[in-house]
This record gives sequence, structure tokens and C-alpha cells, in this order.
Amino acid sequence: MVVDSRTISLFALLLSLAVPLARADVEHRFSGFATLGMALNDSSAVVFRNDVTQDDGAYEHNGTWKNDSRLGVQWQGRWSPQWETTVQLVAKDRFDNTFANSVEWAFVRYRPVDGLDLRLGRLGADAFMLSDYRQVGYTLPWVRPPQDLYGITSLYNFDGFDLTKRIALGDAMLNLKTFYGNSSEKYPTGFNNGQFTTFDFDLFGLSSTLEWNEWKLRYSYVRVEVNSDLTKPLRNVWAQVAPVWPAVNDLISELETRGKQFRYHQIGLNYDNNDWWFQSEYVRINSDLMLVVNGENAYASLGKRFGPLNLFTLAGYATPKDPELKIAIPAGLPEPVGSQLHYLAQATETRLNGVRIKQHSYGVGARWDFSPKMALKFQVEKFHIDKSGTSLWFSTDGKPLTGDEKPTVISLAWDMLF
Repeated sequence: MVVDSRTISLFALLLSLAVPLARADVEHRFSGFATLGMALNDSSAVVFRNDVTQDDGAYEHNGTWKNDSRLGVQWQGRWSPQWETTVQLVAKDRFDNTFANSVEWAFVRYRPVDGLDLRLGRLGADAFMLSDYRQVGYTLPWVRPPQDLYGITSLYNFDGFDLTKRIALGDAMLNLKTFYGNSSEKYPTGFNNGQFTTFDFDLFGLSSTLEWNEWKLRYSYVRVEVNSDLTKPLRNVWAQVAPVWPAVNDLISELETRGKQFRYHQIGLNYDNNDWWFQSEYVRINSDLMLVVNGENAYASLGKRFGPLNLFTLAGYATPKDPELKIAIPAGLPEPVGSQLHYLAQATETRLNGVRIKQHSYGVGARWDFSPKMALKFQVEKFHIDKSGTSLWFSTDGKPLTGDEKPTVISLAWDMLF
């Protein structure tokens, strides 16, 4: 694996802050987690992925361990009552398999007073209910976070800071957080084709979580500003058409990505009385980019515990709020211009409509805590994927679907903490 300069700088920062604080009575804690998972998908047309950062997965009755298997190790150093350092490394199958991407967390925490934390470094983005521990399979009732919503949440971490304030409200606790930073990710564009798009962005977010007895209520807002020029080659081609069709300049402007924003609004609810439990999240995406579609994503899950056995049901959906893009070519253009323009319009529609997500799912599953810090899980999910919203899946032949797909995904996992 390759170690980039940004990762080296990050570790240098942690060491420079931590070393002056080192004392003989510092505390060190080492821990870890692991998941050995297997996913089977009965569809020969589409590839099941956990999220949009994966370029491989399960298809055509072939089982794969790549979707869910991972190994994580974590070190926490407590230098004083005010200062702590945390580093977490996660090894898993990923498209961009570098050491830099394996560093999930690497931050210094400063706590000037009880209830107020400032963290600086590489942090988990507190954008959704499961963001801080979505990779630790043992903490989840399911094999993985629901794909209908968490399939879009490719934001695992960012480089920057966050500030958290905890406020006691009688029997309840309110946690308020704000964060800001930068992240960069490579997104594969097809099934094992080696091609990708680099997406660099700045993010700002606010989150609030209210915990009261068995209840947890959460709201978060995240604003993402894109730094990458993702559509320059496509815009350059359309710019050659402008002398023949001046109206295309409006399309060229809408294709811009650099400096544009999209926003997440998230609401989450959790109830758990150690017998019955319920969890649900809803996310609304508002976007200024054609490459990020306005849409809604949600899931709900209900479970019942029978001692070490936990049975649950799960349902979710994702739907775009914008219609499919249709580019109307003017009639009467001379040949071969007309035919070339028609082909270009079709290619543009295919690419931009390819980022749409339109699907729903339902499933059942079980978790058996057969040993302390170990659990076995099994779940079966049925997906209905609309042919106009396949972004969470790859087609096995690289071509757009001609009809809806209804794959069944069976998943097994062995989770542990150590």
C-alpha cells in the first residue's frame, strides 16, 4: 500500500501534540474488531454493493466475502485528564486500497472542561445515526447498515475538526456537534473496470442527539461543497456544439460541479428497552449538481430479543425527486451533425441518469450472541430496483438495465470485538 504525504503530515501532527504531554502515568488502550462476512446475490444482471465506493460484490449466486469482511485496530492514548489521542486503522476490500484510506481516525482530543470536546485530525463525519460505528459490525443488529440509505453515505471520514457540547437536561442528555473539514474519495464507475472519478469536497455539518431513557432522537445537517471539476471533458464536447445549437449553453452551465453544493438533512429515531427495539432514519438530499440527484432515502427496522437471540425485520427505500434527464435535439440539423448530436445526447443522458437511485427493499434476519463479544448473523433481503435508478448497483455487463431487477441477497456474518 502507498503512504501519501497527507497521511504522514497527519501522524506528525498527532505526535507533535502528544509527545510534550507524555508522562509516566499515561494510559494506553488497544482494541479491535473484525467481521467475516459472506453475501450471496441471485441476480445475474446486477452486482450487490454495500455502498458506492465498492467496485466489486455479489452476483449470479456467487458468494463473496468482499462486501462485509474487515479488520480494525484502535489505539487510544490518554496523556492527561484533558488530552487524548486516537488512531484507528481498518483493513477491508476497497477500490482505492492505500494506507491513507486505511487510516479511519487519527485525531487529538482536548477537553478543557467536562462536557466540551475539541478534536483535530482525521475524524468520522457525524452525518448519520451510525456514522461513528458503522464499520464495527458487532455494534449493529444487522449484517450491515441498510443499503437503501447507507449505500449513498460514502463519507467515512474527513480531515478537519469538530466541537461537541454535552448538556444534561434532567434525565435526558443533549449532544450538540459542529464539524468542518475536507475529504477526497475515488468512486469506481463500473464493475471491476478499474475506472474511477475523484471527488474532492469540503464539508460543514451540525448534529444534535437527544437521549432520554430508552429513546434517542437525532437531527443532522451537512453541507458539501465540491472542489473537483467532474464534467470538464463532457462540457468541452458540448461546447463544440454551441455554434450550431446555442441553447446548449444552458446545459453546459448546469453540468458545472466545482463550487456547487448539495445538502443532507437527516432525522433518526431509536427505541430500545432491552426487549423490543426499533430504529429508523430518513435523509433528504437537496442538490445544485446534476451529478447528485435530489432525493429521499429511508429505512425502518423492528426487533425482538429472546435472550441471546435477536430477531428483526427491515424495510427501506430510495427515490429521486427529479425526473430523468431528457435532451431534446432540434430538428432539421444537417448530417452527420444531427446523428452525432443525437448520439452525444444519448451518452449524456445515460451518464447523468446513471446516478439516480430508485429502489425499495424488505427483509428479515437474526443475530445470535453465542459468546461474549461475538455474534453470528443471518439475514435475507429482497430488493426491487427500478431500471431508472440503479446507482447503488453495477450491471454485470456494463450496460444500462432494460427492465427492473428483483434480486434476493442472503448475508452471513461473524462479528467480534477484541
